[in-house]
Amino acid sequence: MKILEKLIILYVEKERDVIERYLPILKSNCDRVYIADSGKEALNLYRRIKPHIIIMDLYVCQIKGETIAKKIREYDDSVAFIALTDYATRDILLEIVNLNFSSYLVKPVDEFKLKKALLKVSKKIHNGKIVYLRYNCSWNSSTKTFFHNNEPIFLTKKEQKLLKLLIDKNGSPCSDDEIYFAVWADDFDKTVTNASIRTLIKNLRKKIPRGLIENQYGVGYKIKI
Repeated sequence: MKILEKLIILYVEKERDVIERYLPILKSNCDRVYIADSGKEALNLYRRIKPHIIIMDLYVCQIKGETIAKKIREYDDSVAFIALTDYATRDILLEIVNLNFSSYLVKPVDEFKLKKALLKVSKKIHNGKIVYLRYNCSWNSSTKTFFHNNEPIFLTKKEQKLLKLLIDKNGSPCSDDEIYFAVWADDFDKTVTNASIRTLIKNLRKKIPRGLIENQYGVGYKIKI
């Protein structure tokens, strides 16, 4: 269940008694849980916290007749949705499929089923595109975005390539030659020296937590997984 401990959840629900039923389960298993009881609040929280999973009743919160899920899907096709619904009609199931929900559960949901759904979705996130690193960092391999404390950090294209290489090596050291071919392979007309690699490493280290990238003397650089 360790994988659940890193999850950031946005829980969208209006009914206080329903929130009180499921909130303790979410809080006891996940890193952070945010509650939204209106459509506007849900959108604002989504934009601010960038949750890994959004749990919601499809028709609990609407803005101008559209569900929050529809609005978010207009510009984000990667965030995971779990539906908690009172009943599963054909129309609801079709909506769930069209909006690419990862899972749906019919209320009332017991703790075992909810944790099972969270674990299933979190494994897809982790194995599919999210890599969790030390110091509360993560890497989205799909968007090539690095996060620290859930905040995206701007990286140049070369810094992205370097970080991807280090993460793909899964904590094993990368030599200068490996870094050269991964980062500058397309720049055949440019002269790349060891100093170029040192400068790139130095600039990347300024943007990420201290100690995340280590220099193993005589071997190369590695990242703490």
